[in-house]
Amino acid sequence: MSASASARQSAPLRCLIVEDQLMFLQLLRSMLEAMPGLEVWATATSQADALTMCSGDNPPDLLVLDLALPDGDGIAVAEALQQRQPSAQVVVLSGQASSFICPAHLQPLIRGVVDKTAAFSQLQTVLQSCLPHTPEPLTPRQQEIYGLIGQGLSNKEIARATDLAIATVETHRKAIAQKLGVSGAELVRQASLLGPLSQGEQP
Repeated sequence: MSASASARQSAPLRCLIVEDQLMFLQLLRSMLEAMPGLEVWATATSQADALTMCSGDNPPDLLVLDLALPDGDGIAVAEALQQRQPSAQVVVLSGQASSFICPAHLQPLIRGVVDKTAAFSQLQTVLQSCLPHTPEPLTPRQQEIYGLIGQGLSNKEIARATDLAIATVETHRKAIAQKLGVSGAELVRQASLLGPLSQGEQP
């Protein structure tokens, strides 16, 4: 690993919060500022301001994005960030989360979609998955199961495919989630997007 890459991993993620409801924005900012490894770099309450920040010379590493903004769609903000910094990450936080369908070209950026009515712990879990970390390598069996999770198989189907007990599959699944720092629907989403992981290819 180069010195610059090591520095990026050790530095906190610079986060831009895009949210037009001021009271919610202030509450969100205070909660995110308390998270280790995260720096609230700036906030924006409009699409225009967010586009300027994401298109500039020093774009954010992480975007916490509302979809419904007073002057336009939040998707345009994510697209602008993708063009400027393809390695950036986006967490959608919106009242429209249940109806949100991620455009295919933005899937590499979107790390999670959280409804505004959800508990903060749900958002916190997604944000934790965005933080740089060096996960413990998956075992060959865990890599196999991770690939099957990505194919949309249930624990029962994975057990049948691997000739393992369902309880054993569940244990492996929990270990995979712990190593990668994600669980539930986010684990399935990452597995489906990334495919089977080999050593040295883990996020």
